[in-house]
Amino acid sequence: MDESRHLRYQDNEGSRFYRAGRLSPEDTWRALGDELARVLMDAQRVFWRGRLGMTPERVRWWHGAIFARHFPYGGGHFRQERAYFGLVTADGGMRQIEGSSPDTLHRDLAEVCATFNGGIERLGKRNASVLEQTRVAGAMYAGILRVHPFADGNHRTGFVALSAALWSLGLPAVEFTRDGDMTDHDDAVAPALFSPDGDIEPFAWLLATRIEHAKRAAT
Repeated sequence: MDESRHLRYQDNEGSRFYRAGRLSPEDTWRALGDELARVLMDAQRVFWRGRLGMTPERVRWWHGAIFARHFPYGGGHFRQERAYFGLVTADGGMRQIEGSSPDTLHRDLAEVCATFNGGIERLGKRNASVLEQTRVAGAMYAGILRVHPFADGNHRTGFVALSAALWSLGLPAVEFTRDGDMTDHDDAVAPALFSPDGDIEPFAWLLATRIEHAKRAAT
């Protein structure tokens, strides 16, 4: 699996994953892209139409699998400090969001995982639509981003979780490869990140629309 077909991540100088050892920033980005591709392939193999039980430990393990080889002191460790991230608002402004506090981070992430697991259990009791399934998977993804359990690397880890969730439901992973795709992604997921009760519907619709398009293209 070519990582370049998925969300493109290039760490800035403020990230602890900007440069690994003697590697240049560009080589570090490529190396982490290779690790992300490997983790995605493993997740697809393990969870395709299989049971995915989400836990904070699984999220932490995915983060370590992506980053720990090149950043052993940063990969796979929940943060111990406060964290903030920026969101572009509908009027083009910027809003700063604080992730969960270090004291509540594990509890908040466990709640995100439990909500996903409960949602999957309810979906299994009926013939759910694609949109119903993407609501559950998308809410888990947005929850990981909102909790922001790691100092850096939350989007990559969240993308693995989202892909694994979709694969476990027998759905294709959704790829955001072009700049326009990234804009659509950011605009759709932002309403779900403003608060724990944020609106997941725009992002669920984006996922469902792209999945339906991919299914039609494959037939």
